[in-house]
Parts: sequence; structure tokens; C-alpha cells
Amino acid sequence: MSSLLLRVLLIQLAAVECLSAAIPGCLTQCGGVEIPYPFGVGTNCSRKGFRIKCINGSAGEEIPVLLPTTRYQNIRVLNLSVSPLPEARVLLPVAWQCFNAAGGVTGIYSGDVDFNPEGVYRISNTQNELFVLGCDTYAFTKGVRVHNVNARFPYRYFTGCITVSVDDKDPRDGACAGLGCCRVDIPPGITDTSMTFSSTWTRANQTFCPCDYAFIVEKGNYTFKASDLVSHTPDNRLPLDWWTMPLRLDWAIRDNNGDSMTSISCAQAPNEPDYGCRSKHSECTNSTNGPGYFCKCAHGYDGNPYVQSDGECTNINECQDPKSHNCSSGSKCIDTDGGYYCQCNFFRRGQQCDPLIPMAAVALLTTFAAVVLGCVAIVLLQTLNNRKRFNRNGGKLLNAQGITTYTKRELKKITNGYSKRLGGGHFGNVYEGTIVDGRKVAVKCPMRTRVSSHRCHWKNLIRPRRVPLPQQRVEEDGSFMNEIRFQFEVSRHKNLVQLLGCCLETDIPILVFEFVANGSLEDILHSAKKPCTLSLPERLDIAIGSAEAIAYMHSLDNQKRVHGDIKPSNILLDDDLNPKVSDFGSSKLLAIHSYYVRAVAADIGYMDPLYMKTEHFTLECDVYSFGVVLLELITRRRASWYEQDQQGNKILPIEFVKCFKDHGSGCAMYDSRLDFSGEDTQSRCNKRCLDMIGMLAVRCLKEDKRERPTMAEVVEELKRVKVLLLGTHI
Repeated sequence: MSSLLLRVLLIQLAAVECLSAAIPGCLTQCGGVEIPYPFGVGTNCSRKGFRIKCINGSAGEEIPVLLPTTRYQNIRVLNLSVSPLPEARVLLPVAWQCFNAAGGVTGIYSGDVDFNPEGVYRISNTQNELFVLGCDTYAFTKGVRVHNVNARFPYRYFTGCITVSVDDKDPRDGACAGLGCCRVDIPPGITDTSMTFSSTWTRANQTFCPCDYAFIVEKGNYTFKASDLVSHTPDNRLPLDWWTMPLRLDWAIRDNNGDSMTSISCAQAPNEPDYGCRSKHSECTNSTNGPGYFCKCAHGYDGNPYVQSDGECTNINECQDPKSHNCSSGSKCIDTDGGYYCQCNFFRRGQQCDPLIPMAAVALLTTFAAVVLGCVAIVLLQTLNNRKRFNRNGGKLLNAQGITTYTKRELKKITNGYSKRLGGGHFGNVYEGTIVDGRKVAVKCPMRTRVSSHRCHWKNLIRPRRVPLPQQRVEEDGSFMNEIRFQFEVSRHKNLVQLLGCCLETDIPILVFEFVANGSLEDILHSAKKPCTLSLPERLDIAIGSAEAIAYMHSLDNQKRVHGDIKPSNILLDDDLNPKVSDFGSSKLLAIHSYYVRAVAADIGYMDPLYMKTEHFTLECDVYSFGVVLLELITRRRASWYEQDQQGNKILPIEFVKCFKDHGSGCAMYDSRLDFSGEDTQSRCNKRCLDMIGMLAVRCLKEDKRERPTMAEVVEELKRVKVLLLGTHI
């Protein structure tokens, strides 16, 4: 009897287990938590060791808990998973020990909860970590009992960490490196969360740290707070009602209560009558966290590998998700049981489903057809070409934003045949014109170049770089279109030159800007024909307006922009001396994923020295250039000048910083027309304001860009100077 009958009984028992998912009365969920087989609620609804109990909470809600439980309260289950990895997410209590003011132990709880009597669970070493909180605390846990009675230790390994703190200011939120908190990874094989505490000195008079805590928690689910040292003092509640932590358990089918010496692996399991992998499309996988095995669906299938009925491993339709197959656009994905194949479309063949007719033949036929139809459709082609230019140059976008567009003929009339050239820049020439309503405008015409443009007086410092033709075309068209879009976005700012319209009938659009009549700040500061008459309040207003414009460029919501060529000649002034920052042709869009700009058109006198070393142009480089402009405003000296008696060039930033460092003020270099040397109240206030501006400029010129203010901070500082200055000009 015995052997044969026993085997028959085991087979019958296994049949009951594998069909249990379909047995009436077996719950499939509890409290919103799915209960997949081999887990189950009720008799004969689960595999041995995987039973779940569904209880009612204090508010009547359903709560799934692990069974059997032999100590304290039920252990709440948060989630159960059979695929892709066998995991159970549960809540386990925190271990603790507490002390009174004299340092005596008032209570201790090791965190021992017997959730694993059948040995199916192991605490996941890849998904959890160990935390210890305290001020003189060494806490550790252990795992994998050693069967050799002569072994030095009863367990194969111990893991823990030490945390100390002698002052209540040591622990800091978010820091867990040993001051009030420490953390370590855990090894595989741990079967419980029992902790052992130890200390090295007295805990008397440590009211800021009355208790020690230790727990294993799911990675990313706990961040240390200094308040945790005092806010979780245990009370009369049971451990699982007091402070618990979520953690993940790896589970597997294990024999003999998970004994590593006798549990079977995938090499023996398929021959056993209670083999767990019941779906015909399932595979056995050896557990990596403790002995035993678990099941998973074969490649191309998804579902529950532990059942043969509803929910078992079924075919995945890869064709429904383009990311799940690699069929080309010239083919159709055909799903099969456990896989798929690609069927070529009509007139295509080969592994890549290439066209039957070569592309060269298709091009020849297309050219022939175009020649035949060309004479008839010439007018239509011209219309299509115009529309193509319009669309390529962003016509739809411009129309949607209400931007005025001009024809080439209209622009020729507006500029009187491009007869009055105002100047030129990195992207082209600028001409004066007059539109229909009588307003003067500046018309900016792009020009193409095959060599990267650099100014002649620093050509020996940076070598011009030739750009290959395909990349060069992108540079010509792409950068100019970049300027167009940017101008549309910012043209409403009062201190940026406004874009009035454009012509889209050229390969690269022609832009029409407002005309700023009073020239540039450079003309007013450094003109040899007319002395500078700007007062200190006027210079301060120019600085504030210019800074606001640049700060606005730096603070766009979805993108950041560097100007790249900030200098007095690019700060225009209207009839009321309101500044208008111009020449954004040198600016480059700083995309979110790219922090640096590698090519700008800038004057060497205003260029950040860090850019000369790294060729990385950032927002802080604009701050440096603006710092030079501030110095020109208060000193009325050029960025570099020549003094014959000093035998060489003088660099304004270097000279001013040295002067400010030596004397604590820039008085020796301030513009004498600004009335700051007297002893009256106004002169003293002027000197103080100049010193504040000079100090701000020195900060902008800091060698370490991290020490420089942002343009928004520059604006705020200049406004504070204005408040001080207005107090004496009322």
C-alpha cells in the first residue's frame, strides 16, 4: 500500500491545490488587495504556508493579514504579487528600547514577529534597507541559522550599524550617516526582523534622545527626521498598532519550513507530485533569496503560472504595443501563440521588407513625370514654392500670433532701396526705413557665411572654425529661426527691442524692428564729439531697465536664453532715455537638457574669462558682461583703453576690482561728472550709491560663477540703490 497509495493521495491533494482558484467560496481579494493563488483565504484555498486571513478592522473595513501568526497581532498585507517577481508587501513593527532620565532601561521590544512559521518568506535584500535611530546605539539583525553545532556563531551573518549623537543639534533631517541615524543594505536570507541593541556609554540626561529604534523598511519609503528621535515614544499599544514600516518579502515554494539543507530546487521539483508550476506555459526558477523555487510565465506569456484555470499564463499580443515588437513600417505584425512575426506589405520583400522597386528607379520615374507635367503646372509650382517657404519660415506660427508680414517689394519701398545702412551684426546688416503709418523701423537682413564669425581684435585668441556644409546650413537657418521665435516671445517687454513684422518670401526671413532714435549707450558714454550729460539717476534707470530685460530672458518658463553679447553698443536708448536691449542674433537657446552654449558672437572686452577657457557660455556669463557695463556707467571708461604713460592697455574690470580691493571704494575711477567728492548730503549719497553699484559690479565679475548674483538679484540690488538715491533727490 503504502508507497503507491501515499503517492496517489499526494497527487489528489496537488490537484485540489492547483484548482483552488476556481473553487466557489475562495475569495479573490480582501480590502482591495488581490489574493492570487498560491495565496488564498479559507480552507483548501491556498498552498501550504500561503494562507491569508481576511479580518475586519475597527471601522468594519476588510484587512488582509498573514497566517498563521503566533505572536502579537495580525500582520497586514499591502500587496501580493506572483509576476514578474514573487513578492509580498507587508507592515512590520519597529524595534525599540527606551531609557529614563537616569539612563535606566524602561522598556525594550526586539521587533520579533513570527510571520514566517512555514519558512516561505525571506526579507528582500534588494528592495529593503536597515535603519537604526539613536544617540549611542548599535543595533543589528541576523540571518541564516548555521546547522553545525560546533560553529563559532549560531548564524551565518549579522548586519547592523552604529549611530551616535552628543548634542541635540547633531541629527539633521534627511541625513543618515551616523549622527542620530545610520542605514545599511541587508544580505539575502533574513527570515525575521528581530533586532539586538547595544550601547557604549550611559544614557543619563539625554532627553533629546530618549529611545533607540531599529527597523527594516522598503527602500525609498523612509526619510530620517530629527523629530523621529522624540516623537515615537512607545505607549501601551501593541507593536503593530504603534509604529510600523512597509517592507517587501520575497517568497518561494520551500520544503521543510524553508530549510536550506532539504528544500528542493528546479532540478527536482518537476518530478514531485505537488509541483507548483501548473500552467502549461510556466517555467521553474530557482529562488535567489533562500532555498526553493518559484514559477513564472514563459517568454511571450503573462498571467498566473500557479493555476491551470482562469488567470493562467496566456499569450501576450505583442502587436498591440509597438514597443513590444520590431516590425518595420513596411510590414504588418502578426501575433502567434507565444510570439509574433512580421508580414511584408504589398510590393515589399526581404527581412527588412524593402520595396520591390529600387528607390533609384522610383526617383527616375518621378523625375520623368515631373518633366512631363512641369510645363502645365508651372504656376501651381510657384504657388506651392511660396507656400513651402511660408510654412518653413514659421508662417502659421507668426499668423497665429498676429505678426505683420511684408513682401519683398514692400520692404524695398520701406527702406528706399536699402539706401541707409544703420550697421551690421553677426547675422546680417540693418537698414533704416519708414512704414505706412510714418513710424521709423530697422530692417534686419540676414547674410550667409561659410566661416564662423569672430571679431578681428580677438582673432588671435580664438581660431575661426570652418563648418561642414550640411551642418553649416543648419547653423544658418536654424539659428536665425531661433532668433525669430525668441523675438516673438519677448518683444512685449518694454526694455527689449520690439519685433514689428517680417518678410517670409526669402529663404531666411527678413525682420522688421522698432527704430530706437537716440542711438546706443556707447555713443552717449564715449562719444568724442559730444560730452556725456547723463546724471546718476539717469544712468541708474538705464542699468535697471537693461538688467530687467536680461533677467526676463533668463527666466522664461519653458526655456532659458543667454544674450551672449551684452555691451553698451547693444543697449539702445529712446527719446526718453529708456533702454532697449538689442542684437539677440548672438543669443542661443538653452534647452532644458543642455546647460552650455558653445558658440556665441561677443566682444572680447565683455566676455567672461571662464568662457575663454572652457568655451561653455552660461547665464552667469551674461552676468559678467553686465558687470562690465555697470563699470562703464559709473566710470565712463571703455572696457579697455590705452594709456601711453602706463605703456599698455588697461582692462576696466581688472583695474576697478584692484582699486576697490585696495581702497574699499572705486572713487579714484568714478566719473567726475557724477558729483560725489563733496561733503554735502547729496555728494555723500552719490558716493554711497556709486560704491553700492561698484560692489555689485565686483560681485558680477567674480571668477567663481557660483558667487555671482543672478540677473534677478542684480535688478533687486539696483532698485535698492534707486530707493536710496531718490531719498536725496526728492
